[in-house]
Amino acid sequence: MKNIIYITILIPIALACFSSCARLFGGMSKDKAAKTLSQYLEQHTKQKLGFTNLTRFWNEGNMNPNMFSVEIFDEQTPEIRFGLHFDAKLMNEKDSLKQGGFQTQSIQEQYNEVETDYRIKQGMIVDLKKQGIALDFDYYSAQLRFKNTPTPERLKETLTTLIARMNTHKSDLLSSNYFEFNIQTPPYSTAVLQAKTTSEENEHWKLNSFSLNTQAEDYKLIEKSIEKETTYYLKQLDHPYQIHPASKVYVNTDTFKEAVWIQFLSDASETDDTLVKRSMAPVTAVIFQYFNPETYHIIRTELTPIANLDSFESYWKTIKTELPFPTHW
Repeated sequence: MKNIIYITILIPIALACFSSCARLFGGMSKDKAAKTLSQYLEQHTKQKLGFTNLTRFWNEGNMNPNMFSVEIFDEQTPEIRFGLHFDAKLMNEKDSLKQGGFQTQSIQEQYNEVETDYRIKQGMIVDLKKQGIALDFDYYSAQLRFKNTPTPERLKETLTTLIARMNTHKSDLLSSNYFEFNIQTPPYSTAVLQAKTTSEENEHWKLNSFSLNTQAEDYKLIEKSIEKETTYYLKQLDHPYQIHPASKVYVNTDTFKEAVWIQFLSDASETDDTLVKRSMAPVTAVIFQYFNPETYHIIRTELTPIANLDSFESYWKTIKTELPFPTHW
C-alpha cells in the first residue's frame, strides 16, 4: 500500500521535473507556444482553426525542448481534426513550420486532406442513415448498425455498394489498405459479424472473407461457448488432444446463420502447461465446429488428423476453398 502511495506522489513530481528540464534547456513556455500557434494558424490557413491538447513533445527521440504536439480542429465543423507536431521556437522566430519526421505538408494541405476525407465519408453516412443503417468510420474499419435484421441479399448489397463507393474515392480516403467492416444486426448486442477486405496500395479494396469481429463482446461469449463444447468433445476421445491457440472462424455468406470455428489441436503433454508452450507444440489435428453464431448451437463436429503442417496461413488459404459454404461473394 505504501508503495502505491509513493508512486502516486512521485509521478506528478517526475512530470513536473521533466517539464522544468525542458524549460531549463531553453524550451518555450506552453502559453507562449499556444499564442504562437494561434497567430500562425490565423496567417497561414483559410479556415477558422482551433486547437486542443497542446503538450510538450520533448523526448529522447527528438531532444528538442521546443517541440509540441497538438490537435487541430475546424471550429465550424469540429469533427474535422488532425494531429500536428511543431517547433514553437522556429515558428515564433522565423514564421516556419517544422514538424519533425517525414511530414512536409503545410497545415493547410493537411487540413485539405482531412476535410476531403470527412466530406466523402459523411456523404456515405447520410445516405445509409436514410436506409436505417448507422455507419461509423475508423482508420482500419467501419461499423454498420442495421436497425432491422437484413436479408442476406440486402446485407451483401449494402456492403457491395459501400465498397464500390469507397473504391471510387480510394485515393482521397484516409483509410488502411487492410480494411474491415464490423456489422451489427438486431440478433447481436455488438458488431460481431465482420467482412474482411484486402488491397494493394494502388488497387481497389476486395472482399476477402466473412468472419467474426474478435473485439466484440458477442465474440467473447461465442468463444467461451465453443471452447467449452470443444473441451467436452475432446475428453470423449481416446486420443489425448489439447486445444492449440491457433484458430479461425468463417461465416456462411449464403445465410449468415451458420459459421465454422476451425481450431488446431496438438497432443496433450504434461510439459505444455503454458500458452507459450502450447503454441509451440506440433499441430496433430484440426477440429471443425459448425455452429449457429446467433444461438451458439453446435450443428456438427468434424475432426481431421494432420500429418505435416507447412504453415497456418497456407492452411487457411486452402481450407477456405474446401468449406461446404461460401465465405465471400
